[in-house]
Amino acid sequence: MARGKPLFEEAPHSEESKSAPQITAEVVSPRSGGIDRMCIQPGTVEPLEAADLFAKVSGFLAEQTVDIGSAVKKGDVLARIAVPEYQKQVERDRARVKAAGAKVQQMEAHVTAAESEAKSAEASVALANVLVRAKKAYRQYREKQLNRFRELADQKAIEQRVVDEQEDYYLSAFEGENEAKEAVRAAIERVAAAKAKIVQARADVEQAKAEVGVATADLERSQVFLDYAVITSPYTGVVTRRTYNIGAFIKSADQGATQPLLAVARTDVMRVVVQVPDRDVPYVSLGDPAVFEVASDTRVVFPTRGISRLAKYQDPSTRMMRVEMDVDNPPTAGHPDGVLFSGAYGHARLTLQAGAPTAVRVPTAAVTGRSAGKGSVRVVRGDRIQTVPVTLGADNGIEIEVLTGLTADDRVVLRVSNPVDDGSVVAVSGAKQAPVGH
Repeated sequence: MARGKPLFEEAPHSEESKSAPQITAEVVSPRSGGIDRMCIQPGTVEPLEAADLFAKVSGFLAEQTVDIGSAVKKGDVLARIAVPEYQKQVERDRARVKAAGAKVQQMEAHVTAAESEAKSAEASVALANVLVRAKKAYRQYREKQLNRFRELADQKAIEQRVVDEQEDYYLSAFEGENEAKEAVRAAIERVAAAKAKIVQARADVEQAKAEVGVATADLERSQVFLDYAVITSPYTGVVTRRTYNIGAFIKSADQGATQPLLAVARTDVMRVVVQVPDRDVPYVSLGDPAVFEVASDTRVVFPTRGISRLAKYQDPSTRMMRVEMDVDNPPTAGHPDGVLFSGAYGHARLTLQAGAPTAVRVPTAAVTGRSAGKGSVRVVRGDRIQTVPVTLGADNGIEIEVLTGLTADDRVVLRVSNPVDDGSVVAVSGAKQAPVGH
């Protein structure tokens, strides 16, 4: 190595290095798709259905098969109240129904007897009419005999004494005919009386049947009150409250009871209750997608069935509207009643409006000159910086929706190392996608 020469010689600058830009620009690539309108609010878990079970009748608690936390199915017997007076009343009413039914049979037998009597009376009318015809024929015969004998007496062929005998015979036949006619009238009256008895007997049957109906209604009423002594679960779920112990006197709800005997909550489906603020209320619709995460474990996100109910009413004191979402809560290992419990707290994420599918998203800080839905974005095209006008959409504070003016292939400037004008040559420090908005 020659003495006096430097250890390293400076390489001569090329024309390319002399023209290299001295300004660098940090850029990002827009994300495809618009921004969904989201509403994130605290949510409280409530049972889809819950009921406080009161007694309808007063008595002593004789049986209770469940306690707090017991899993129950719809129709399961949970408790029984001893009410022996209703049991006796049911027995008495059942006996009344039986007696009323026997009376119906008795009255129906009276109808049958009256109908038989009417038939017999109608037959006697026919017989009496036959007798009338016979008596009439006999009377006519005697009348003819009397007339012949009178003619013979006028001719002095017989004595008057014989004529007188024939007159007696005729009068007797005449009276016999009248008697037969009276028998017909009597038989007709018996028919009418028998038919009246039929009507009366049938009325007695209807009355007896009505008594059966009254007795049956009384029995059913007594049975209802007796059934009230059996407390059953209205649906499948879990017992959340127990107030009394075996042997306690239970007052019925209509006699002033203020504490329920038991409380049951449905657990297979829960409802998440959220209060939506005024700014988001116009965008809420039934079926909007939603998820829920419990505050105690944000790693677990529960999908919901979407917005199931909305109040369509804003509380004047808070300007918020109640919105509910149904969440399936199936049993799991170690949690036969599901992992969601009533009263749990967390956050619900509601998707109220989907973003424009043809839009792109860029960081909010990349947009300048915003006014009336318009703005500007600087991009690097080739190696030169350029300002382009854009049409803006939704803005969540982190990302902003660009409806027109940009594509997903553009390189949007976030910041530059020094102030530059449009057309300046810049060096790109590395393109990356815009951060995901929340």
